[in-house]
Amino acid sequence: MNLRTVSYRNVKRRRRSKKLAIAISAVVGAISLLSFVPFIYLLLIGFSKQDGTAKGKYLLQSVFSAMPVILDMRNSGILALTTTILVVVISAMAGFGFAKLTYKNSKIFYGLIVSAITIPIATIIIPNYLNLAKMGGIGSFWAPILIYTVTFLPVSTVLTTSYFRSLPSSLVESALMDGASYPRIFIFILSPLAVPAFVTVGVLAFLGAWNDLLIGLLFLPNPERRTMSAGIASLQGIHSSPMNLILTASFISAIPPILAFVFFQKHLISGVTSGMGK
Repeated sequence: MNLRTVSYRNVKRRRRSKKLAIAISAVVGAISLLSFVPFIYLLLIGFSKQDGTAKGKYLLQSVFSAMPVILDMRNSGILALTTTILVVVISAMAGFGFAKLTYKNSKIFYGLIVSAITIPIATIIIPNYLNLAKMGGIGSFWAPILIYTVTFLPVSTVLTTSYFRSLPSSLVESALMDGASYPRIFIFILSPLAVPAFVTVGVLAFLGAWNDLLIGLLFLPNPERRTMSAGIASLQGIHSSPMNLILTASFISAIPPILAFVFFQKHLISGVTSGMGK
């Protein structure tokens, strides 16, 4: 087999690989475009007239008239952002401890955290409601924030632990030899490298708290502290045909999560592909 034959075969393989890559990209692009169809549909509904007449109100206007959208979104933002900060900080410290610090029974504690992921929140919501009600948590933001944080911490700790384990231990050893303490190593050396993991954990916690309905309905019965999801649920029964209003309100509620994905997509992809899969 001469050199010309080998070169010709390599060229044919490259052409086939290029065609295959183009075909895969076209399929992925088509699927991605299909995922935008529901949002486009909701957007068209929002800018349609409620009664079908030229002088009728837009459905977006009707939603703002039917429910306090700004207030509900503010309440959801308080819950989601506070939960995100707590989950990121606590899971980051726990992940660093499990990944880089060795102490007695650490594997047992880590196993308990992993097993906590399998516990459905619906099975513990009633005792939590009764206990927090005795503590005056009904109608206060701190009660749902506490439940959200405890609920999201197990999976967040597992993700951050996995990411910290993917970082070389030689960084810690070198810093210790230079006289750095573990808190300084965590804050100034490893944490900047683990930003993708923190962003991934933060976005997941934000989405979970923002989209939750059950806890918001149970712990925040006061309309002035109602979340966006609870406000959308309250539209049912207020109007004779609320479906278009509910769809439009759902589109408004989806804007913050969409923006979170748009702004943090680079770190999300890096966090998932680098440390989370190891």
